[in-house]
Formats: sequence, C-alpha cells, structure tokens
Amino acid sequence: MATSTLLGHLARFASFSMQSEVLCTQALTYLLQTHEAARLALANKVEACTGIGIGESLTWRAETVHDGGRTDLQACQADGVPVVTIEAKLGAELLISQLKSYEADLRSKNSGEAALLVLVPKSQTAVIAQVIINAFGLSGSRPWRITDGRQSGGVVISIISWDELFAALQSIEGDRFQYELEQLQAMYRELSSDFIAPLANDADLRQWESCGTDFVRLVDQVTRRLTKPEHKVLPKLIEAIDPISPERGKYRLRYVRGHSDYPASCYSIGVRDSFAEWLTPVWMRFHKDTPYFKQIRERIQKRSARSLASGGHIWIPLFVPPHVSAEQMVQNLVEQAEKVIQAAYMAEGSPAVGDGKKLSLSAHP
Repeated sequence: MATSTLLGHLARFASFSMQSEVLCTQALTYLLQTHEAARLALANKVEACTGIGIGESLTWRAETVHDGGRTDLQACQADGVPVVTIEAKLGAELLISQLKSYEADLRSKNSGEAALLVLVPKSQTAVIAQVIINAFGLSGSRPWRITDGRQSGGVVISIISWDELFAALQSIEGDRFQYELEQLQAMYRELSSDFIAPLANDADLRQWESCGTDFVRLVDQVTRRLTKPEHKVLPKLIEAIDPISPERGKYRLRYVRGHSDYPASCYSIGVRDSFAEWLTPVWMRFHKDTPYFKQIRERIQKRSARSLASGGHIWIPLFVPPHVSAEQMVQNLVEQAEKVIQAAYMAEGSPAVGDGKKLSLSAHP
C-alpha cells in the first residue's frame, strides 16, 4: 500500500484532496491541450461510447461556465459550439439537476449531435447509470439518446470509467506523455474512492496510518455495499474515542442501518487503532445508544468469539485478507459483517440467511 510518485504523495494531504475532482480534471485537460495523440485517443473513445465521431481538432477546456452552472470538461468547435461535455466524478454524488443542466446546455447550443459523458470510478458505473435513467425517464442500457422531438441529432448520454480512459491513453507513445500520465494516474488513485492497493503483510496492519486512506476507502466501499437499496448511504464521520491521545484516538466511520426487523437500530464500520487482542484497523461497532442495544449485546457476546466491550459499546474486529485484490478484500469484509449482523439481530435458532443453517461465528474469518 505505497505511492511511488510525487503527485500521488501530495494527493494524500487534505488541503489537496478537497479539490480532488478539479485537480484530476485540470490534469486531464492539460494532457489533451498539450498532446495531439491524447485528443485523438479520447475522440476514439467518445465515438466508441456514443457512436458520435468528433475528430481530434476540437478545443478542450476545463471548468466552462454556462447558464445552468459549470461543466468539468468540454470540447468545442472553432465557433465555440460545444460537442462533448464530460462530468468527472471521483466520489461525490452526481445530482439529477447537474445532468439536466448539462443536457439542456448542449441541446440549446448544438443543433446536431452532441455527447454527454459521465466519467466515474469503475465501481460506480451501475449507480450512475441508474441516476441517468431516473433523471430523464430512460430505459435500457447505455448509451441513451435524447432527441427532444428532433428529426435528427440530439444528445447522446453515456458513462466511461477512469480505468477505461487510462487504458485508451496508455497506448500513446512518448516518454514525456507516459510520465505525465503516470502522475495523473497516481493522483487519481489517491484521490478516488475506488482504488485500494493490495495488503502486503502484517506490517501494513501495524503501520496502518501510513496507508490509512486505503483502509478508509475499504470502509467506504464495504458500508456502501451493506447499505440496503431502500436506504440512503449515510455520511462518513470522525469520532474521538481516546481523549488522552486525540490524534491517534479517532474512529473514522460510517453508520449503516441494521436489520429490517429493527429499522431504528444502526451499526458502524470504521478505521481505528486496534485493540490489543487483534491486529486489524477495521472495526465494527454497536453503539450503546442504538435501539435494542441490550439484546444485540447479549446475542453477540453469546454467539461471537471475537467481540469485546469498550466505552459501553460492543466492538467486533473485521480482518483484512492479504495478497488479494481490492474487490476480494471488500467482499471478504462484507461477508464478515453480514455474519455479525445475523448474530446481532436474529433470534437464536433462526435460520441464517442464504443457507438455512444456524449461524456460527469463529475467532477468524
């Protein structure tokens, strides 16, 4: 879990990361403005995603202003008519109002065909597709065409992942370009919520703060996956849990709504210094003030060999497997959490979800 470039290192600092989407968009714009081959590669990618041929002669600009707001990246003809608008996201929510304003801007200024692309981490493509469908009342798979009653033309909307974009640019030759692309990729990996480096060994766990952003991203992806479709993803929080050591005594967490039979109850999963009994920075907690806490505590203490009480709360370690991909890490943590959820909310003797067997928790995943 290490970063090998200057921009990747700088991207870890909060003052830098608060402008994550702007920084990555500006860096991409620089590549497009500086390298003709990059413009051609992106033009080919736009055509592959939308069916619209745009060529490489367009002028790319970042942060362009229109009546409905500001676009992240836009390609215009020599007369200023926009042909492509790209909305870039790393982790922030995509608003329906944003999409509608971008589509309306393209439609009002371009009487022919125009493309609206949403550039997101790979893990968010399905969620973004649903946002687009809901925004315009669409159906089917991407790309989607909005004609607004026109006989021809219209706005074609699609999605592209950062990974797809980087793959398209990776084939461009030239040491200077490849060096600059490497810098952008390293910055993206640090600033996005998508990239998580593999866990090498126990040293990464003991010195977890040196790669803390990766563990925070793990928690983000795990809690998003555990959140039911009918529930809203709750905001990330930071709690002080050790007044004697305020810097190290922090719990970076997200709450998730519990079992459907206990709709008012929540649990949290977050990153903190490990208790002495186990070596892991990822911990699940049932707060002492959550509804039904007494029943939850009794069930967990009776049925889980890996829980402890601290501060009046119940804490459960979630172990991060080494030498596996980010997806495997996320899935493993989700499965561990689901076992705890079953132990906490299901009455003894009830069948476990999925296999009809009584739940059993061991000391290790």
